[in-house]
Amino acid sequence: MQTGLNPSQPAPTIQHIIQIVRNWGPVGGMESYVWHLSHALAERNYQVTIICEKSHAGTDAGNIHVIETGLLPAKPRWILYWRFANKVEAVVQSIQGQCIVHSHERSIGHDLTTFHSMPFAGIKEKSIWRRLSIRVWAYLRMEARELGASPNPAVAIVPVSAVIANAISRYYPSVVNQIVSPISPGVMVMPQRPQRIVPMDGGTIGFIGKEWGRKGFALFMQIATQLQKQRPHLQLVVLGPEQAEVADQCRNYPGAIAFLGWQSSGSFFQDLDLLIHPASSEAYGMVIAEAMACHVPVLVSDACGAAVDVSERHGTVLSLHDPVSEWAQAGEALLCNAQSMAGYLRPWAQVATEYETQYRAISSKKYQTTTKP
Repeated sequence: MQTGLNPSQPAPTIQHIIQIVRNWGPVGGMESYVWHLSHALAERNYQVTIICEKSHAGTDAGNIHVIETGLLPAKPRWILYWRFANKVEAVVQSIQGQCIVHSHERSIGHDLTTFHSMPFAGIKEKSIWRRLSIRVWAYLRMEARELGASPNPAVAIVPVSAVIANAISRYYPSVVNQIVSPISPGVMVMPQRPQRIVPMDGGTIGFIGKEWGRKGFALFMQIATQLQKQRPHLQLVVLGPEQAEVADQCRNYPGAIAFLGWQSSGSFFQDLDLLIHPASSEAYGMVIAEAMACHVPVLVSDACGAAVDVSERHGTVLSLHDPVSEWAQAGEALLCNAQSMAGYLRPWAQVATEYETQYRAISSKKYQTTTKP
């Protein structure tokens, strides 16, 4: 007779969570997600082990233990990812005791993966000449392995947005049943935009995005040009592209534009009266959530993963198929009501709670055995 937990009993709580990320520390969007989640879990008395190539934030701290695999040659990048995955797997196999392996990379053996970006498999829609290379084959192979398409069909897939979930379902239909509800990033408490009424002939609108083409800078300028006709003293603040890069998109704008280069956006939200983010493809769009947390209204495209978090109390979501005039009208309405925008709250403790649900489900499958005569 085999002994074990009865299926009717609560799933065991596994207190050891392994997080896999190449760079440990708040040094990027995905990395900040892992950083904040890990600390939120540690505050709940989980033992968190970080397996990374390089730590940018020291080593052990409290319930967090960091294991570095060592730096690898940066190029070719696909070989770096392949070698890192194998180094991580060796470390995972050496760890004793019950644990849940939570990956954020193209790793090999894991129980759960958080998918932070659009699938590389989108390249399948490109010309055949873009796909005929060992690099493409390797990326596709690693991505399929991460998602559990092969050889580990038990992987739970956590997309950070519905946009990513839909893309994974499209390119990897065999893993649809492994995709769970999206878990979007948390937002730290940030300085709020002061309560102020925007002058009817002015206001300050902003664009934030280093990859300015994909994030919709050309459409941003078209919207701004229409708004400026009604608001001659409108001010534009641009973080990301340098002025020379986007000169063609700006040539018809008659007003002043402040190009601030690429830097942290946190200190600029308080000066904005409206953030416009008409991206054509955006896995999430952290600047949208951050702006809302600062009580800055947002005008975004429905191609942004964060669009589902934008309620009427925070801004407006439009389609890229909508005419520029409709975008401008929506921007005008938001500027007129900027002082009444609600704040957006999503503490990292809530993100940790949502992951705990997934960890418990994995625990019940991974370690619970049924009683059998």
